[in-house]
Amino acid sequence: MDINTTYWFYDRIKTDNLCLLYNGVISDEITNKLIELSDYNINNVEGLSKMKKKASFLMAECFQNIIRHGEMINDLEKNKNNSFFLTRNWDDIYCIASGNLVVKKNIRKIEDQLKVVNSLNKDELRDLYLHVLEHHEISGKGGAGLGLIEMARKSGQKLQYTFEDFDKYMSYFYNQILLQSEDSIKESHTTHAPISDAIIFHKKMKEENILVVQKGDFAQESILPVLKIVDNNLKSVFKSSSSKKKVFHIIVELLQNISKHGFKNQKMSEGIILLGKSESTYIINAGNFIENNKVEELKNHLQDLNKLSIENLKEFYFSKLKERYDPEKRGAGIGLIDIARRTSEPLVFNFEKIDNDKSFFTIHIVV
Repeated sequence: MDINTTYWFYDRIKTDNLCLLYNGVISDEITNKLIELSDYNINNVEGLSKMKKKASFLMAECFQNIIRHGEMINDLEKNKNNSFFLTRNWDDIYCIASGNLVVKKNIRKIEDQLKVVNSLNKDELRDLYLHVLEHHEISGKGGAGLGLIEMARKSGQKLQYTFEDFDKYMSYFYNQILLQSEDSIKESHTTHAPISDAIIFHKKMKEENILVVQKGDFAQESILPVLKIVDNNLKSVFKSSSSKKKVFHIIVELLQNISKHGFKNQKMSEGIILLGKSESTYIINAGNFIENNKVEELKNHLQDLNKLSIENLKEFYFSKLKERYDPEKRGAGIGLIDIARRTSEPLVFNFEKIDNDKSFFTIHIVV
């Protein structure tokens, strides 16, 4: 993952109110954190709060679907980090998508189930649900058929799905649901976010070892669930607890920087953060709008930081700490100084002018 990846994602989801992408291990703990973060996002978008209970249920079903199929192939090491999850919102539509590996010989059965489910109306789905609950006829895998029926019932929409080849024995099973508020007068459509978008995002995340992409309003309350998701995956990246603390500290500083200093749009601090990993490092990208009249000052500040040695950065940091007690200075820029002294490589940054008022600022950090 390089600095250009940030705007690649942002440009494709810029009209979304919020977007959360996750590529990694799906466990019960990760499921809870992803739902917690999505609930926070839903609560902070006008018109979506009424759908929170339904959306949470559908997300849980998507995760259970991943876990069920994952149990069938848990002996394959290559499946370790291949599950995918997405939530998006635009207008009054909430989109939920997931992707997981399935054994190719089971595709016909899954596809037959989906065709049946998509052919039925609301009453017929209820009758089928009760029938399967009693007779267990639609699925040979512990209620997976029931999950598909419930997803169709709760959403009131046809389930979108597709299969993509992975290797000789496995394929990815992607499915997507569009959830719309009951009092909406607009017709649900897929032109804004077809299921092919989810597949493109997942492929990009796998290619560049990206764990999480989160776009939305980075108010203080949204920081904690993001960190909890990272915490469950850091153990596989860092053996040292000090390294993990360093990563946490940098993420918090970046999120707070967006919250406090980013360009405000209707009091929202909109931004995007990407978390990636390799065998020995963690990569953190962030992007947000900044007023054009602040670009030159920030650019000079970052260039100056890259010129300083570790020792000089340490001295600079502590001198700025003292300025926190000066009402005229308030320790300006201390967050970026702290980030610079904790990274293993120079800060990489870029400014993309958007219009006469603002530019898009991106930063790339390797720990």
